Amino acid sequence: MVRSFRVGWGLNGTYVHRSKKNLRPIYTPFIVRTAPSRIAKAQRDIVKFRKVLIVSEEDRYIKERISKSLELIFERSTFGQEDDTPYINPAELGFMDFISVFDTKTIDEHEILTWKLCYALWDDLQIPSEHYDSMSLTKVTKDCRKARISKWFQIASELKMTDHLKLSGYSNDDTDLIFAHLTSKQISKASLIAIKNRDFHLASLLSQSYGNDYVKECMKQQLDHWKETEVNKLILPNYLKFFELLSGNVFATTKGLDWRTVIGMQMWYGCKLDDSFDEALAIYEEARRSSEDISTPFVWYNQSHAVYGSDHWAYLDANKQTLDLHYHLMKLSTDPTHPLGDALHPRTNHIAPLDYRVTWLLHYMIARILRICDLSDGGITVDQLSLKFIFELETLGIWQWAVFIAMFINEPDVRKNVLCELLSRYVHQIPKEKVENFQNFAIKTMQLKEEWLSNSQEIFSKYKEAPGRKRKFSY
Repeated sequence: MVRSFRVGWGLNGTYVHRSKKNLRPIYTPFIVRTAPSRIAKAQRDIVKFRKVLIVSEEDRYIKERISKSLELIFERSTFGQEDDTPYINPAELGFMDFISVFDTKTIDEHEILTWKLCYALWDDLQIPSEHYDSMSLTKVTKDCRKARISKWFQIASELKMTDHLKLSGYSNDDTDLIFAHLTSKQISKASLIAIKNRDFHLASLLSQSYGNDYVKECMKQQLDHWKETEVNKLILPNYLKFFELLSGNVFATTKGLDWRTVIGMQMWYGCKLDDSFDEALAIYEEARRSSEDISTPFVWYNQSHAVYGSDHWAYLDANKQTLDLHYHLMKLSTDPTHPLGDALHPRTNHIAPLDYRVTWLLHYMIARILRICDLSDGGITVDQLSLKFIFELETLGIWQWAVFIAMFINEPDVRKNVLCELLSRYVHQIPKEKVENFQNFAIKTMQLKEEWLSNSQEIFSKYKEAPGRKRKFSY
């Protein structure tokens, strides 16, 4: 019978596989050197141990990010029993809570914007309803929500504005600098630069660029007249761009700009003052389908050569067609039927396809806490999502959090089996002096069954004492 050797999995994402190493041909007195056809190539089997790459090796803060986010959920959670199997009740959390636990060292710029966007889209507005009737409350709620979203677009656009300002700094024409400020709704700064250049007419127009539908209509009529009489050919291109923007024709001015900036400018300068964010997103969607000049919401790391150059998983998206998580979240806020599975794929947020931390946290908030929508049939299931996150936690060596996540598995039998397997694999790693404290915490706080812990220790004891085993264990 032919021997076979298949991949074998070990603890913490370690796997074993066989490889071949070709050695140099061996010459003996019985083999003539001039007869290469008779040379025997010796091969030796090599067993290699490797570890699954969850995130880039340069990422030093992955464990800290996980611990901070899960500690937040753990502190707000309550535990219960269902058919002798523990489970966790959903905690009372908002997206602002996640913003408060992270700092700029542990999470990147894109993730900071992710939590701030979720806060703008879904967190409670805390409007005192007793001061308004139902109709007024609806309008106030819509306006406050739009103001939050508008603030997020300002923050996102300001981060992109730096490059625009650098480019305009090499130009002798301050109109580039004025437009750069307009991309992040810094209308006052743009007007002040125009005043400084003694361009008072432009300054007065810019000051009315937001929220004045009458000025917008007048400017549109003026532009139409200039085009009919071909006067527009005598106007400087940058000034024409200002006039197009003032008339509400935003997409004529946004070629080459980031897609977030385009949507933000449409909301500020293209839509009417009473229009909601939904209107701006719908107009952007329609416009980008009909024009290649409008930026498509591809993932952020496709645009960063420094990041994409170190992308070990670039082959997963060779055509670079993955859409950004921020875009998916916006679509979810306006259309609950938008597939949650598409939004929560790890590659929409980060280059690492096996890093399910943000994916799991967003599903927890959107599906379990806010109950906006859930994963649909035909794709990844809720329990599969938890199992993938558990695998990540085991691979990173933080199995205690894997036990915590296992308690979110919906199916009671699966939840019990996974918990018992985790305890059997890792309970022996607890130092002797901490065993009693862990048992008290696991039984009293997390509602784990005492017999599960006893069985896990018993299984490991039998495994350790099995005949022929020479490996030494610490406990």
